[in-house]
Amino acid sequence: MLRWIVGSSLKFRYIVAAGAAALMFFGVQQLRGMPVDVFPEFAPPKVEIQTLALGLSATEVEDLVTVPMEQALNGVPGIDVIRSKSVEQL
Repeated sequence: MLRWIVGSSLKFRYIVAAGAAALMFFGVQQLRGMPVDVFPEFAPPKVEIQTLALGLSATEVEDLVTVPMEQALNGVPGIDVIRSKSVEQL
């Protein structure tokens, strides 16, 4: 099989060369039409806030710390998403 491919390629070398040139031409045309992004997309910035609340349960931390902090941060321009997690004493 491989011998046949090599033999046919050598026998019809002008057709193979013309096909390779055509593929290169179409490849260059496609490359010119591709959009180029000067500034690639970066991951959006993240901010992590940890507060210490010793002796409080997770529900108390949420009621006394997390919810007021979320309400205060809701008015800040540029914030798209706020996620929170309340854990005991943290």
